[in-house]
Amino acid sequence: MLFCILFSRSMQSQVATSGNEAANMPAPAAKSGSTVFNATDFGAVADGVTDDTAAIQTTMERCAGKAAPLNGCVLYFPAGVYMTTGLSLKSFMHIKGDGWGTSVIQLMPHTAADVLTVPVDAFNFSIHGLTIDGNRSKGGTGNCFSTAATPTSPAKFNVANKETASMNPQKWGHIEEVIFSNCSADGIHINAFNYMLYFDNFYAFNNGMYGLYTEGTNSGFSNFQIERNGTAGIHAAGSSNRFTSGEVIWNGASGNAEAGVYVSGNRNLITAVETEDNYTNGFFDRGNNNEFIGCVSDANGYRRRNPDASSRIASGFVMEGTGGVYVGDKVTSYRDRLPDGNFATEWPYKMTNVNQSRVDISYDRTNQPPQAATNPSDDNSPAAPVQAAPSAPGHAACIKSAGPPVTLGSCSSEIGSSGDCTCN
Repeated sequence: MLFCILFSRSMQSQVATSGNEAANMPAPAAKSGSTVFNATDFGAVADGVTDDTAAIQTTMERCAGKAAPLNGCVLYFPAGVYMTTGLSLKSFMHIKGDGWGTSVIQLMPHTAADVLTVPVDAFNFSIHGLTIDGNRSKGGTGNCFSTAATPTSPAKFNVANKETASMNPQKWGHIEEVIFSNCSADGIHINAFNYMLYFDNFYAFNNGMYGLYTEGTNSGFSNFQIERNGTAGIHAAGSSNRFTSGEVIWNGASGNAEAGVYVSGNRNLITAVETEDNYTNGFFDRGNNNEFIGCVSDANGYRRRNPDASSRIASGFVMEGTGGVYVGDKVTSYRDRLPDGNFATEWPYKMTNVNQSRVDISYDRTNQPPQAATNPSDDNSPAAPVQAAPSAPGHAACIKSAGPPVTLGSCSSEIGSSGDCTCN
């Protein structure tokens, strides 16, 4: 029994000694060639006052210029507000914060610059968990996020992860859980000939012109909220982009000639996007062969800066392009009649070009029935806009003949699987 007690006390003493030694040991040093670089380790203060540009640039140089490995580095921004006069991204750099609203990169007051720019030679990068803020209330001017315009030649494409080139059209950039806010110009501005940019779960809020403006190609935008931007929510001037699962709301207060979603490029695909409460049209198509699938225009067309009155000039969809596909779309108003006695939306759609591939738009709660264009006459004079005959709430239009020329009609009954219906 005595032996057991002495042995137990001896073991307790050894355990206690071992624990004290472990507590007093220094923390292990970072591995040589670590891929994580903390901006505050290189002098960034993140106090919302100090200009952290030089410290962040130093961190970027260390991050991108490390000897090994050569396949990427992480630039970490702990919680705080990092003031800058503008930053340029580098290849293989992956910026991470502690979440939007927590890690903030903000433009210095009275500074004319884009907050974060992707230069022509950059590719293979990502941004995650940040707020990018243009500080326009204190005189900041520029875009929140921008890509430099890329020349079309000489075309250089990356065929290996470690290849670098003087000009990279294919960006392979991934941006996720980022807020683009308070910029005097656009939240996101993508210039021509920039490919392969992927934005997911992002929020473009309170920017002076557009939440998202793109002249780029073959990029994807998904799970977004684009809110309270001055001219429009989305302006797609490029081609072959995808916009999926998002809400575009309360845009157009400072310039209401466009739409919640305005498309002037070609072959873009817009699916499951809702425009709501905008001071302008819901959707506007001025390009070729764009597709709007399962989209909703809800209570768009308020009078400028007055959500209690209709502008009396807005449509759920404006179709000025050619070859458009509109399938399973809906125009309505959750607010019913406004205090001025009108619905927000004047027409469910306004068509000035009948050369569309398919039109299948349901509607209710609009002030007037659709505006459609007649076919051009034999002397090739332009189509004259006329008002279609009113129809009960239901499918607003169908293709009566494939054409050319395409013959359209308005319907109140279900459109058959072949696209035929009994039209007024």
